[in-house]
Amino acid sequence: MNNSFAFPSPVGGVALDGDLGPSIGFAILYASLLPIFFIRFANKQSRTILGLNAVLTTIERVIVFSLRAKQSQTPAQQSSKTLATYMQVTIALAYIAVAQDTVSLLRCLYVNSTKGPTSHYADGAESPVGTTSSSQIPLSPSRSNRSSPVDRWEVQFDQPRKRAFYRRWTTILKLAFFGATISGIIGNIHYKGGMSNAGTANEVMISRYVSSSVSLVLLILVAILVIGVRRLPRVRSVHVAFILLILTCNASSAIFRLAFMYHRTTSLTSTAPGSGNTLSEKTTFYVFHMFSDWLACFMFLVPNVREIFNTDMWGDWRSKDPPPESESLRKRREAFRRDGEVVREMDLYA
Repeated sequence: MNNSFAFPSPVGGVALDGDLGPSIGFAILYASLLPIFFIRFANKQSRTILGLNAVLTTIERVIVFSLRAKQSQTPAQQSSKTLATYMQVTIALAYIAVAQDTVSLLRCLYVNSTKGPTSHYADGAESPVGTTSSSQIPLSPSRSNRSSPVDRWEVQFDQPRKRAFYRRWTTILKLAFFGATISGIIGNIHYKGGMSNAGTANEVMISRYVSSSVSLVLLILVAILVIGVRRLPRVRSVHVAFILLILTCNASSAIFRLAFMYHRTTSLTSTAPGSGNTLSEKTTFYVFHMFSDWLACFMFLVPNVREIFNTDMWGDWRSKDPPPESESLRKRREAFRRDGEVVREMDLYA
């Protein structure tokens, strides 16, 4: 496709002959994360869905780079408006979805910092519900809590009101990311129409900038909150560094997009400066957008996020605390658990 009408340049350009190697490489790189996720998910002690968007992004990127590898060797596909639109939508939205999951990690830190001390676990390894009283809500349902060291600033009493505030606030913050997602969908799903209509091209340009700008502002806000949360009880430097690294990767993608998207081109296959297809533009795209997205997914899928953030499979998903169980029920649970441990020990020595 080659005409005199200038439309917004595709982020990442289109896959030309020189993109075969990088496309295969990134397809393998993203695909390598999937076995690790399945191993983590199969293990009860590391099973979690806190990084669900990272999983979906990984699968989507394997598909995208497989298509780009084929596109690089198929001239007809290099001019495909439909394929270009699909690429722009998927590339634009993935990092926002992964960034949204960092709020879930932040929420775990907030909520855990408000839970009072406890000496027992009411519901075993898989349930985050409360114990006999609101002051004895367990910090985490995971077994790692049993051996975790005492924090420098330990919670002396339960803080249910503060916990409820944190939950409302993080829910609002997570929903705010949908503003970036919706504008990103609007700005990229009409990309095909923007190639031949000036009005639609301007709409694409504006919407894409709104999406990336909103996402960057939210990323900075979450980063500020993460830095501030480091003084709360039970929050360690590894928690802060972990989330900040993911946010840095996400911000890299947003900044790259903001720096590039003002360009226009007259052809998807143009190699003129600003087309997205020059060597320098492709290099910065792969490094500051695709690799940074991969690293963010890596952080969610490879480390044991469940253990690091002292949570369960679902994270902190409740809008409010469950009602405390009765003392008699708690004692029965403890007796049942002790009996089960005795039976297991007898089996070991049988």
